[in-house]
This record gives sequence, C-alpha cells and structure tokens, in this order.
Amino acid sequence: MKQSKTSYKIGNKSYSFKYSGKTFFGNNEVLLDRQDNLLEKTPFNKKGYGIVKLNKNISYKNIKTLVENIIKKKIKKYTKKNLRNFKLEKYHRYIDLENHYKVIKTISEGVEFQKEFSRKKIEKLLSKILSINVTTLNKNFKNKNHKYYLDPKRFFLRIVRPNKNDFNPPHRDAYFDNHANGVNIYIPVAGSNAKSSLPVFPKSHRISEKNVLRTSLNSKFNNLKFSVPLIVKTKPKINLTRPNPRKGQMMIFSSNLIHGGGINDNEDLTRFSIELRFWRV
Repeated sequence: MKQSKTSYKIGNKSYSFKYSGKTFFGNNEVLLDRQDNLLEKTPFNKKGYGIVKLNKNISYKNIKTLVENIIKKKIKKYTKKNLRNFKLEKYHRYIDLENHYKVIKTISEGVEFQKEFSRKKIEKLLSKILSINVTTLNKNFKNKNHKYYLDPKRFFLRIVRPNKNDFNPPHRDAYFDNHANGVNIYIPVAGSNAKSSLPVFPKSHRISEKNVLRTSLNSKFNNLKFSVPLIVKTKPKINLTRPNPRKGQMMIFSSNLIHGGGINDNEDLTRFSIELRFWRV
C-alpha cells in the first residue's frame, strides 16, 4: 500500500511520519454533542483537559514502588543483568527490542489494581473532581464475553523508550464505542517530563468531524499497524502541547480530545505512565 507523509507540532517542534491507509473526512458534527461530557462541571471543560493533584490516599511514592516491583518481576527472565539497582527510568538499558515486546505482551491486557493503587480510591477521587460519580466499568460493555470488554479491575501501564516508536499516533479514543462517553487519566510514574509526557491538542474535543481527516482502522503509522484511526490533519492545524503533570499529579482529559504522537525525546530516560478510562456510574 502506498505510503504518505503527515506532520504535526508539539509546541514549537515539528514531527513528520509516514502512514498508509484509506483516509476520509467525517460528518458535519461534533461527536461530543451526542456523547456524555463528563468534564461539563469542571473548570477545564472548555480546554478539554486539566491537571489535578492526587490526594493523600493515593501516594505517588507507593505507585512508583508498585510499578517498579511489577516490572522487575516481569523482566527478570529476559535479562542477565543484575536488577538490584534497577530503576524504571533506565528500563531500556536492561531490555533489548525482542524482549521488550515480550514484556509488552505480558501487560497488554492491563495490570491488576493493588492496595498501593486502589480502584476504589481512584474512582472516589475522580468522582469528587468531576462532581459526577464515575467507575472503571463501562456499563455498555460489562459482559466479559463481549469482544470490546475492558476489565474494570485492571489499569493500563504505558512504556515509552527514548527515541523509539512506542507511542500511538494522534487520535481520539471516542472513535471506539467502548471508549466513548468517558474520560481518561494520565498519571506520570517515571521519566515523564517536558520531552516525553503525553501530548494533547487543547480544545480539539469540540472540532467538527468535517474538519478532521483520519484513516480507517488498522492503518499503518511508521510501518507499524495500529488499531486506532490516525488523525492526519485538522482545521485548525494539529498543534499538540505537553501539559506535563508532575509527581503527585494526574492529567484528566476528554475521550474526544485529540492526543498521542508522544515520542520520547529524552536521550536516556524511559517513560512509564498509568492510563485509565472512566464512565458515568
């Protein structure tokens, strides 16, 4: 299939990537107008995202220790290096490409909540911030046998090595029925900074589909196949920013907000982050 090029900005820096797949503009509609807007009661509703603090019941230190112990256990059989002084930020020094994909496979369906990072506590905190009761269970896809079922007892762990294609292209989660009508959170765990944290396109949750050129499902981005439709261009032009939540903070954003394309521009830091979705109870 013929490849084309697309480009976008993160701040003042431009990035160009190759893609392939059928492209099309959508209908003259703002998807959020017919979906559940869980940000409607927040001060960042207009922007589509906000940075908030974790509370005393959700400790950044405990989260990082939990993730570090999980990853150490998973990579133990894939490296001969001594893990005594292992740090998440240096993950890429311990695992080669082949074994990295093996590690990714072990966490591809999520990681179970534990006492250090409790489902009940994060649901309670987010419900308070949104002034709407929310849960990690999508009631429209609660049947475990449904092909779009998302396990509410698990959170997603993202690993983005320095200068590697470990990230999704710019996209909207709301294009998927099992992701629509919700909000996402991004919690930095390690190596997340102004050069690596998740980029978002402010106010893009209100851009009409007639102004969004996107690919069909299972298109290729940098020669890798992605299930998410790649957003090739928009009007106004895609201009991403990295809000860069710090330790003890998280970013909340609409499932309709364009985000992704977050290459890790650090030279020697791997980024670890927790990503979760929530829906109205």
